[in-house]
Amino acid sequence: MKKKICAAVVASVISMPSMADFLGVYAGIDYRTMSTSHTANGMSGEFKDSNNLSGYVALEHFVPLIPNAKLKYSDLGSEYNDGSINTDSSAMNAILYYQLFDNDLFEFDFGVAYTKVETDFNNLSTELGQAYGAAKVHIPGVNMHAFTEVTAGSLSDDNATDAEIGLAYTFNPDSNLLNFAVRAGYRYQDAEINNFKQENKGVFAGLEVHF
Repeated sequence: MKKKICAAVVASVISMPSMADFLGVYAGIDYRTMSTSHTANGMSGEFKDSNNLSGYVALEHFVPLIPNAKLKYSDLGSEYNDGSINTDSSAMNAILYYQLFDNDLFEFDFGVAYTKVETDFNNLSTELGQAYGAAKVHIPGVNMHAFTEVTAGSLSDDNATDAEIGLAYTFNPDSNLLNFAVRAGYRYQDAEINNFKQENKGVFAGLEVHF
């Protein structure tokens, strides 16, 4: 029995690199500098530029017909120019998606998202069903790629958009155990809830790990 257990352990270790090609976890965090605007009933609010964090985690696998999964969270809090009021806002996306293309030059994902946006402006919140798309274009000869990601659309009167574009450089890309990438770009988010609209836009830089 011990020999069988040892053989199973050895076989598992040997097979780990090949399994890593088909099963992976991506996790990232971004530091953002963004401008914020609020519009409610025709009146606009002026806000200071703010520095916020956002993050995500995704699970990709090799099982046919079962979608990959991704969870994103964004802190969208801001402060009025006169410092009188701090607003607490956030957005969360739970995404199911398929990889329609995945090769050395081009990747394309498409799926659906459940989005929840909350703000303490009149304690407003909304929950949306949305479309999701993402793409990567790899630059031959270097460990760099361009990326874009969009969550948009709505099945109700409320609406929201989350769109980003940027560049990433991957270190140790051939490792089957762990690699990481530094990334930077521009991100735009908005939300319309009843007669209230919030926009957040600006540049970001972050780190993504893949294992």
